[in-house]
Amino acid sequence: MDENELTKTELWIERIKDFYASGLSRKEWCQKHQVSLSTFGYWIRKQTKKPTEPAQTADPVFARLPSKQEISSDFLSGHSPVMIHLSENVRIEVGKDCPCELLASLIHTLKTYA
Repeated sequence: MDENELTKTELWIERIKDFYASGLSRKEWCQKHQVSLSTFGYWIRKQTKKPTEPAQTADPVFARLPSKQEISSDFLSGHSPVMIHLSENVRIEVGKDCPCELLASLIHTLKTYA
């Protein structure tokens, strides 16, 4: 990307931030700033399609999953079938009667902030 393109991209990033902060519709914002609606749409699409760079490249971590027999014995003993330890301070336990919606929401949140 050449210097001119970088400058143009930075300009449009600022314009898009301004648009979201304005509370105006796309049409209103474009009229106010004398920008064509199609050009504005192009830059919003261009910015939202940028590939996200991974925060850090880490070696894969392998975990041993429990066997069916271990899971059955955990159910009988009252232990949670799934325990996830992310750090000393973060521990997630999912019980057998956990609603699917709650688990899906948890996974989505972890993906978003991982």
